[in-house]
Amino acid sequence: MANTIGRVIRRIAAGTASTSNEFEELRPLGSGAAQIWLTSDLNHLGDESSYRTLASIPGFIDVSRQGPTGRTTNLTPYDFSWFAPLVAPAGGGALAANACLGTHAIPRTARAQDTWPKAVLRARVEPPTSGADKLGYILVAAPGRNTEARTATAGQFVAGTVTGGGSWQDLVVSLPLTTDCVAPIFDAPTLGDPTSGVPAIGEPVAVSVATFWCAFFSTSGKCQVVGITLGLEP
Repeated sequence: MANTIGRVIRRIAAGTASTSNEFEELRPLGSGAAQIWLTSDLNHLGDESSYRTLASIPGFIDVSRQGPTGRTTNLTPYDFSWFAPLVAPAGGGALAANACLGTHAIPRTARAQDTWPKAVLRARVEPPTSGADKLGYILVAAPGRNTEARTATAGQFVAGTVTGGGSWQDLVVSLPLTTDCVAPIFDAPTLGDPTSGVPAIGEPVAVSVATFWCAFFSTSGKCQVVGITLGLEP
């Protein structure tokens, strides 16, 4: 990121007698360098507080179910199976591949309060063997707590396909978050379980949260999507 070297700068502790201590008394010519170091540290720590891993799951070793609509272009949440069984029925059959990646508090970026981070899904995928077939994917940011993926509208999801015929490859799905992707919730801090009669402490806190979902389909044959992670990135 700009205006930081990307790590906390190690320096001599204040009060230590050393010619390398820029914070020592009567060394005004070193104050410029010290200010640059502090600015770099603060910007780096701000970046670290904004960008983090939200979820990580093993993934799916058998993505073989087609989407309910059969479409492979202009995909929406309705083109993916959200309620089909994740375990093969007794009589056999293709599996659905979908997962809720959790409800998470999403802060605006620390160094630009008018912007939101991106939600980025990363995985390793094995697409269909035939170049005529596709592996479909979608990442959804549903505003609020425990919100269904199918209710997502434009701007709250990103979807696409990976063309078959290739070998294992990286999949990176980036969704720029906006105000429409989150919803405020108001909670009062508590000590322990509030249902046991523990009183709330302090004032209610407003937090913007989103529930994230991912899903996949295969137009033909077995695919794999493994090592799935979701994080906030610049």
